[in-house]
Amino acid sequence: MTLSPSEPFASPPNKFNQLILTKGSLESKFGVRFVECFPFKENIGFTEVQIQLIEQCLAGVQLFESALNKVPNTEIHSVGISTRFLRTGGFSTILIPWDASLEKVMSFLRAKVSKAEQERFLEKISTLKRKINKKFRIFSLYCSQQISNEQCMSGYNQLASIETIPNAKPIQWQEIILDDRQGLGKDSHSFRIKYDASPKEIYKSLQQDPQSVWLPRKKMYENIKSKDKQAIEKKLQVAAYFCSTELTEENCLDGVTTLSKASKNQDMRMKPWGEVSIEKYNTFIKDDFDVSIRFDLSVDELVTYFLSKANKVEATENAVLAEKLEKRTLNNSSGLRAICDLEGMRSKLCVKAFKNFIKFVSGRRDYRVKEPWANIMFIDGAQLARVNFALNSSARNSYIYIDAGSGLEELRSHLMRFGN
Repeated sequence: MTLSPSEPFASPPNKFNQLILTKGSLESKFGVRFVECFPFKENIGFTEVQIQLIEQCLAGVQLFESALNKVPNTEIHSVGISTRFLRTGGFSTILIPWDASLEKVMSFLRAKVSKAEQERFLEKISTLKRKINKKFRIFSLYCSQQISNEQCMSGYNQLASIETIPNAKPIQWQEIILDDRQGLGKDSHSFRIKYDASPKEIYKSLQQDPQSVWLPRKKMYENIKSKDKQAIEKKLQVAAYFCSTELTEENCLDGVTTLSKASKNQDMRMKPWGEVSIEKYNTFIKDDFDVSIRFDLSVDELVTYFLSKANKVEATENAVLAEKLEKRTLNNSSGLRAICDLEGMRSKLCVKAFKNFIKFVSGRRDYRVKEPWANIMFIDGAQLARVNFALNSSARNSYIYIDAGSGLEELRSHLMRFGN
């Protein structure tokens, strides 16, 4: 089923809803399976800045669709809307700038590598990986999609050229990622290596004991708990808190100290706090509970920003109401099961979305959803991570995704595309 994003709306179209429809069009017309908005952008800032990025992503996706209409058969399966051109992750994944000209995107798509060259490249990669694994037996070794195919090849060449010493101890890292930076990866068992590091530097990194690398951070958390537990866990009642692996110990302690000092503010104690992550760049309100806080915010900045967060009473009331409204939507005449996104959703938004859905169904008793659609999931279309989740969800063939912030008319216009 082709979903055209160009049909008129009675009111200005919601950017996320347009984006999800354009992605559906790319998938059905050109076989593009994955679309990500600014997948490697780290320095975003504050929650509301994401709205502009999602608007820019829509512009980039529409640009990409226009280019594919003029340059078909590109065999691109994944595209990242970003700020640069890059062929990465093999030959079916690319990055394109969201604000490039149509001519530049078309030129980039036309400059694809021949099948014979692709096969030679991939065979060389496989040969290098076999050679590397004979030496080091790394459980998981791959290249980040932040580096190009050529940079990935360079990294594998560096790894393969390492001369091992007799009776060397086995590699204890479970995952090695060739990337454009070096340091801890996703967790204490994952390590990033710069693709252009020298063989000597790489070998030294591989020989490290993951526990010894992680041990200073473990001790740091123990010190934090002994010093700030009363303020963070008792006064604010934070369920869990941790620092990004990108932060130095000093930066982490700065962020935790600020959070601890903020606990003296009575307004902050009235907010519900779930998981708090101390980050290098971003300060986000993710839902009623979970937040991220830039490590170098002052106490006053932190308190002022989070005053907009729902208080405990409001959050509880909205959560209870959302649950009641969800029950009211069960077994409705449309044939759709209505769900609120389980992550990154404020209960106030859920309430609005369920109320609008109930009004829609009540006013259109004759509406029936077409197969294979069976669920409507409300997403916070102003959060980049949740937008990317919806664009690439494994359930997207049966789930209709829509911004929970959509008005009633926008909801109606969106759902009519999927109904009889």
